[in-house]
Amino acid sequence: MDTISRFVLVLFVLLAGACRQGEPEVALAQPVGSASVMQFELASLEGGTLRSVEMAQELVLIDFWATWCGPCHLQADILAKIYPELKQKGVEFLAVSLGEPEAVVREFVSKRPFQYPVLVDPEDRVATEYGIFVLPTVVLLDREGTVMYQHEGISTAERLRSAVNEILEGRRPAGRL
Repeated sequence: MDTISRFVLVLFVLLAGACRQGEPEVALAQPVGSASVMQFELASLEGGTLRSVEMAQELVLIDFWATWCGPCHLQADILAKIYPELKQKGVEFLAVSLGEPEAVVREFVSKRPFQYPVLVDPEDRVATEYGIFVLPTVVLLDREGTVMYQHEGISTAERLRSAVNEILEGRRPAGRL
């Protein structure tokens, strides 16, 4: 991503009110984008590619982030704290880096490792297809890959736990952070 594109993206994020802690999350009646199921195939820093269909029958939490996004680092810290607890409940985590080359993401992750797979979307294909325009954004997929919860900005640990529990109980998360 060139400097001008990055500047425009940063400006958009700021203007869109990224990281508005305490603002309502988006509890979707329909999944984001035009598809009923979030489907993607992205390169993994662990090697190879990961396809969303490989996560079938799993509850999946996806954190859309970028190395240059300070609030994304805060979100990653929150996710690191709740990961062991939610992993025991059968929730798989993915970190999807947007708009940056794999080498940049790899260097960042070497200094600040994740406990779960890191995928790279250097061309923002997945983000564009599913309407992810604010960083960080957390998305929860049910076992069929349907988007059940999406929040732009920082999601609290309490709200994420609650959203996961509601999905596990067969309900769509709703309410405020």
